[in-house]
Amino acid sequence: MSLFSLVYVSFASHDLTDDELKDILVVARDTNKPLEITGMLLYRDRFFIQALEGDEAAVRGLYEKIAKDPRHINVLTVYTGPIEARRFPDWTMGFNKIADATVEQLPGFTDFLNRPGDGAFFTENPDRAVMLLELFKNESFY
Repeated sequence: MSLFSLVYVSFASHDLTDDELKDILVVARDTNKPLEITGMLLYRDRFFIQALEGDEAAVRGLYEKIAKDPRHINVLTVYTGPIEARRFPDWTMGFNKIADATVEQLPGFTDFLNRPGDGAFFTENPDRAVMLLELFKNESFY
């Protein structure tokens, strides 16, 4: 099986509670496991960034369902393409809720996570989306 990666950003249609985020993760993990999809989800102030990786057809099919989910809006694909190895091989879905104090401690901190926007920052710079996901790879919880 060749591996494929898809990274997208979106904005929550409403403020999500910790319980709602946990529910999203439970469903994601239950859905992803039989599809052999792995990935990472970051959330901060109604902003999502997510990487999905696995078989291309499975990833694209899952993404089509995710894009139609009414809990988020302005879904933008940041990156798609083949990968040689999984970045998140141990997780059916890793997760981190980014706190304000965490953002300011990021290596090379900029204010991009403090600016309201439409996700263009990541679509114009997809490597930054992947870098951000990688930064939180070892700090996932839930």
